[in-house]
Amino acid sequence: MTQHYFTEKPKSVFKKEIFQVNIKDLMITINSGSGLFSIKDLDFGSKLLIENAKISAKATVLDLGCGYGIIGIAIKKIYPDSDVWMCDVNERAVKLAKENCTVNNVQCTVLKSNIFSNPLFRDKSFDIILSNPPFSAGKKICFQFIEQSFHHINKNGSLQIVAPHNKGGESLKKKMLEVFGNAGELTKKSGYRIYISKK
Repeated sequence: MTQHYFTEKPKSVFKKEIFQVNIKDLMITINSGSGLFSIKDLDFGSKLLIENAKISAKATVLDLGCGYGIIGIAIKKIYPDSDVWMCDVNERAVKLAKENCTVNNVQCTVLKSNIFSNPLFRDKSFDIILSNPPFSAGKKICFQFIEQSFHHINKNGSLQIVAPHNKGGESLKKKMLEVFGNAGELTKKSGYRIYISKK
C-alpha cells in the first residue's frame, strides 16, 4: 500500500528540505522533508487559505492536519495576538512543526493527534479551525475532519477549509452544509475554493 502523508509513522527515509516563503511581506523559513505534503515549496491551497482566512481579533485558532506547520505559523505571524494550536497524526510533521515554530520565533501549541484524539482536545474548543485536508488519505478522513470539528468550535466560530472544487472539494462543501447547516465560499482561484461554515 502506498503511504500518504496522513500516516502516523512514515517509513520513507527522511531527506530534509529547507525553503523560504514570503506571505503578506513576512518571510517564513520552513524545515520540510520526505513523507510530508508539498515538501519543497508552499502549496497553492495553503497559500490561498493563509491569505484569505477570516480571523477575528485575539482568536483561538487550530491548524488541523498542520503538516510542517506553515498555516499555523503564518497566521500567528500575521495575527500575533491569536492563540494558535496545530496538530497532525504524522510524527515527522509534528517534529518539524515544532522546529519551524522555533525557527520563526512564534509561540504555538503543537500536538500529535489523530484529528481530535489527543486528550488535551477533550474539553478544548476554538474560535476558528483552518484546514487543508489530506485528500490522499481519502474522503472518509476528510469528512471526519468536518464532523469532529463541529464539536470543537465555539459558538459564532467557524471552520474554514481549502480544497480543489472539482476534485473532491464540492463533496466537502456538501458535508459542511450537512454538519453545520450552512456552507459558503470565502474565495475561489485557479480551481481552488475556501469553504466556510459557521456555528
